[in-house]
Amino acid sequence: MSKLLRLSKLFHPKSGRSLMLPVDHGTTYGPLRGLSSMPELVRIANRFRLQALIAHKGAIHRALEGDEPAWGTEFILHLSASTTLGPDPSRKQIVSTVRHGLQIGAAGISVHVNVGVPQEHEMIRDLGIVCDEAYAWGMPVLAMMNVQEDTSSLSATSRKIAHAVRLAGELGADLVKIQNPSSPEAAAEVVSAFDIPVLLAGGNSTTDKLAFFRGVQEMLDAGGRGLCVGRNLFEDPHPSHMCQALSDLVHKRCSPEEAYNTYSLYEQELVLTGNPSRAKISHLDMETWEEYA
Repeated sequence: MSKLLRLSKLFHPKSGRSLMLPVDHGTTYGPLRGLSSMPELVRIANRFRLQALIAHKGAIHRALEGDEPAWGTEFILHLSASTTLGPDPSRKQIVSTVRHGLQIGAAGISVHVNVGVPQEHEMIRDLGIVCDEAYAWGMPVLAMMNVQEDTSSLSATSRKIAHAVRLAGELGADLVKIQNPSSPEAAAEVVSAFDIPVLLAGGNSTTDKLAFFRGVQEMLDAGGRGLCVGRNLFEDPHPSHMCQALSDLVHKRCSPEEAYNTYSLYEQELVLTGNPSRAKISHLDMETWEEYA
């Protein structure tokens, strides 16, 4: 299977955008809330036809061993790892291979690079080598680029993010995930830094859902090709509702306010009845599922 065919599987056939769920956080932070059940995360990804689940090899193995068939979404094998228990969590190590991704049927692989840290050069080297290997095997590469924020200047941080996008593209990545550039103007600069799809990271969990949706919209309006949202989805009290809201925002191009109303259905039903029915969203019928197919 060629790289172009695999890459096409990572984008919605109608919207041309992508909504991915990264669940690789466990190696870094340990057992986070929402990561305890891979089959449940696969179930959510299937119901809303997410383009990909991004996970380490062990998590993918467990997901495929579950009762929920992985028929609705692709897997991307994440190759980078570190822990907060070590002396330098920013120093990512390569812990798997492109070949292993092929062996388990992954549609692509991902590599994390922290830019602006002392070990930056090692991670840049690893990304370049992985991109070479992936090219030989026809595997798409998602570069997760994280820059050290400049607390004194948002514009300086945005320039760093644009530089990181350019770096990922120059080294051969096919997609790049970046943090929020903080303004529409900065988002446009970041998206135009190199001609590869730019996906917005979800960042840390937030309670201000409307602001989160508005930040997403700014990136999409600037030409971003989608989202790569982890903690703001799997740590959310109502992950299915968040997933539907994000799917509507990305693929149906609804407004942030409409996405917020969709997410708020749970709270509204709880207030009115005291017994919210999660089945309305978490167990979609085929007609509803086809809206995301």
